Order: sequence, then C-alpha cells, then structure tokens
Amino acid sequence: MRRALFGSLEHLAPPALLRLVSATSPSGVLEIETVEGLLRLEVERGRVAMPTKSDLEKAGKILDSRRGEFRFTPGGIQPVKGEVMSLTAFAEAAGAAASNLQMDLLLEDEFHDRSDLLPQAKIHVLPTQPLQNPLDELLSGLEAEAPGELLFAKVGVVTQDPRWWRGALEMDWRRRGWQIQQLGFSDPIDIEDLDLLVVHHQQGSARVGSEEDWLGLIRRASELQPPLPVVWVAPLGDPAWTHQLIEAGVSFLMPAPQGEAGEATIRFVESLSRVVDRQIQAQQREGHDPLPTGVSELVGALLSESDPDQGISSLLQLAAEHFTRGAVLMAEVTAIRCRAGFGYSLEGSTAVLPRGIGLIERVIRSGEAFTTIEPGASGSNRLAAVLGVSELPSATALIPLGRCGAVVGVLVADREGEELPDVADLVLLVGRLGGVVGS
Repeated sequence: MRRALFGSLEHLAPPALLRLVSATSPSGVLEIETVEGLLRLEVERGRVAMPTKSDLEKAGKILDSRRGEFRFTPGGIQPVKGEVMSLTAFAEAAGAAASNLQMDLLLEDEFHDRSDLLPQAKIHVLPTQPLQNPLDELLSGLEAEAPGELLFAKVGVVTQDPRWWRGALEMDWRRRGWQIQQLGFSDPIDIEDLDLLVVHHQQGSARVGSEEDWLGLIRRASELQPPLPVVWVAPLGDPAWTHQLIEAGVSFLMPAPQGEAGEATIRFVESLSRVVDRQIQAQQREGHDPLPTGVSELVGALLSESDPDQGISSLLQLAAEHFTRGAVLMAEVTAIRCRAGFGYSLEGSTAVLPRGIGLIERVIRSGEAFTTIEPGASGSNRLAAVLGVSELPSATALIPLGRCGAVVGVLVADREGEELPDVADLVLLVGRLGGVVGS
C-alpha cells in the first residue's frame, strides 16, 4: 500500500502510535500534527535519525497532546544516515523532555546503547500441530472439580424427539464450547438465558394447530435484548408458512434431516454446526466497538505483507513494552491453542486448552479485557500449565485479540506479580491484530 493513511489522535495516543510503528518496522514518513505544531519523522525500518535536545523538547510537547491527527505515507525515503534511534526510544526521550527531566543524561552513551533498535523480547513461536491431548478428559476433570469455572454457549433445542440431539452431535458441540439444553414443548418455553435457540420439527404436521404459538416464540426471541437467534429446522415445503416464519424474525431456515444416519445426515450436521457457529459469532460481535477506521487501516497497512509468525512477533513486541511475560492464545473450533510467547517457559506445556473454560471464554464472548484473575483456581491453573508456569499472579491481563469485530484469540500477560500498567492503548491495537496473526 502506497497511499497516505490518516487517523485521529483521539483514537490512538501519539506514544502508542510510535510504539506501533517501531514494533512493525516499516519505512515511510510519519507526520503528527497537533495544536503544539507538526512533527515529521522519516522512518527507516522503525528507526529515525538521532534527534537533538531541541528536537526532543519540541516533540515532547506534540506527543503529549491527544488533539490532532496523524498521517503515515509508506516508502519513498532516503536511508537514515549516522546515529539512529528506535521510535519507541524516541517516544520515551520526548516524554522525558515533556516532563523536564535532565536531557543531557538521555543523550549520553548509555542511552545510545539502547536506542539503535527496539529491545527485542525473546519470542518463542510454537509449531502448529494436530490436537493430540486428551482435551475431553481435561474438560471432564474441570467439570467435576469446578463446574462454576466453565462457560459454555447455551443452545436450547425444542424437539419432539430428543434422541437425535444426543450422542455424537452433543459431544461435538460440547467440544466447541456449546452446551445443548433440551427443551420440551411446554408453554411458555423458557428462553431468557439462552445464546441460541433451535426448533426441530421432523415432520411438518408437528406445527399444525400451534402455528401462532410458534410464531409467538420467534417474536419473543427477536424482542429480547440482544435478540436471540432462532434456527428453524423443519420441512420447508409450505411457502406461505415459510414467509410467516421470516416475518416473525427467524434467523435461519434449514430443511429437516432425512433419517438418522447416512451421508445426507452427516452433511446436515456439518451444515447445522456452521450455521450455529455463524449465529453465535454474529451475536458476540453485537455491541463491540469497531476500531476507528484510521487506526484499522494503519495497522492493516503496516502488517499487510507480514506472515502470521511475523504478525505474532509484532504483537508480542508491543506487549513486551508493558509486560515481562506474554503469550498469544488463538481460538480454534474445539481448542484454545498457545501460538507463541515470551517470558513464560512454554516448554513442556500442553500448549492447548479445551473450549469452555470460563477464564478464557468470557474474554472471547464479551470482547472485554480483564486485568485480574483468581490465582490457584482450576481455570487459572489450567492456563498456567499451558504457559509452562506453576501459577499465575492475580495481576494478569487477558486482552481480546480481534478480527473483523470478532474475538479470535487472547493475549495473556503479566509482570510476575507487580502492578499492571495502563493497557488502554494496547487493548485498542490488539483489538485489530487478530487479522494478521492467523490461527
């Protein structure tokens, strides 16, 4: 991408902007304009020419402002000559200038020693391998010892024949972090605590005489806040009835499976699982604040040519400026997998967790960051084992990793028991980086 990218400093503070550009190591011209003036930096692979004392004093005032705009134009600069400094070090020095610290100390040799490049965290990327761990046993053990620490998406199923929804289908959905709740044909059907509702009529005659009740159920689901998705599984040969279902607010219509076995049934189960997954993910996106366009475009452009491992490294490099330990956990269909980290051992760990552990699932489902956990709890212990440590401190951050409005992973990080810093800007950036780290 060669076009200039614009954004508001209200959405991304100048120091965070410089840390992002430094960590991703692009080349181009970065301009920051505030009421204090214009700061123009020619950046080569995340570094700039060594500034003078007056440069830093001017930059400090500009970087201290949240009112203004940034502009980044990729490429098109001459190689930086002479002494260089990473943008992160530049931001620190300019911040010190704004705080009236002794500038001479900042420009001495000891500062030069750390200014050439952003100090690199020792990041360990784990290989992606097929699941080989007994996740069902791990989940069953947690369910037995601490059921309150589990968090499943609740899928209510209204059906005359519950046998169809037991066995392999129920187990597969449990591995995905979904829990089936069988509901009878009683009136009214309790839907208040569900995340999704499936109505299954194997025969079209099942609705005869109760059409208004079924339409009322769908309307009641659509009036909840947020609306409850309803998947209708039944014969669809009556166009007039199908139209009524759509008008009532049904989310998805599927023809009933033919029989209870065979190739057609296998295809139906796979299709149904995809539909439920899309509906649950769409529901989780509701209410999540979208990343401001300028910030989103900047992050995308800076990492557009990165491979997933490079994206993970850039993300963890940003985290290393706030934390002494960090790891990226990606959400897969039936597991949460640790992809990379720094500071944590990671060696000899299981590398994967089953879906359904509340400590992680609440971040994925809510899209909110959390900065405290309960040390020694079963879920915390499972997470610590994945990271290769005996226990995590209460001051542990869990930050959602986003992609297109959905949460696809979690950044776990801490300072080995010390108080955590303000992570607001990091949360903003991590909310976009799921699109470049892959799974």
